[in-house]
Amino acid sequence: MIWIIAGAVALMVLLALVRRLGRTAATRQQVLEEVRRMLRGGLVENTPGRGPQARGRLGQLEITVDMHQDAKRTRQSPMWRVLAVGPVRIESPLEVRVDGWQGWIDPWMQLAETRGISSGVGPTLELHGDHLPELSHPVLMALRRQGPALGRGALYARPDLMRAEIRCGSRPEENRPLFAYLQAMAEVSESTVNLTLGDRLQRLPRIRVESATPER
Repeated sequence: MIWIIAGAVALMVLLALVRRLGRTAATRQQVLEEVRRMLRGGLVENTPGRGPQARGRLGQLEITVDMHQDAKRTRQSPMWRVLAVGPVRIESPLEVRVDGWQGWIDPWMQLAETRGISSGVGPTLELHGDHLPELSHPVLMALRRQGPALGRGALYARPDLMRAEIRCGSRPEENRPLFAYLQAMAEVSESTVNLTLGDRLQRLPRIRVESATPER
């Protein structure tokens, strides 16, 4: 009887794991498709060792988005990773961790100066950099403008690229923060051509993630 009960429990755990993995895969595919639609020339492709990823252009940036598992950071995994290659109007690298995100995109930032910033209507920002900028810095302004839409994650920027890590939700509608980070990155890049704020907001993509179930 004990072996029967143990076998039944193991089967239930296995079924729950398979169901969870299937839900995660479906969520990843749906969110990547939404990313593809917002990118110019966007596509979703499978890459060896990394799985599906979305690629395309957003303003002046060449964007790559994929999902990543980090065995050393189980609390943050799985996470969305964004690589944005293109012009970034900053003089020195900085990393901003949002809402208590753990881990580093650039480990050297652990040795930099640190400053906590309350965004008022959004999550708390923790800034790391060799030369801490003013609040008018384009990266900080772009992140703070996202307000409550900016979920837990981190953004690293240097003059030629930006990288981001964002918490991944199990349902599509829980992944809206990914699009808030993409919008902030696009705004930072657009600032390199000296657009006014109004012009930038008009040219930013309309971003949304459809809910898996219709709202009542």
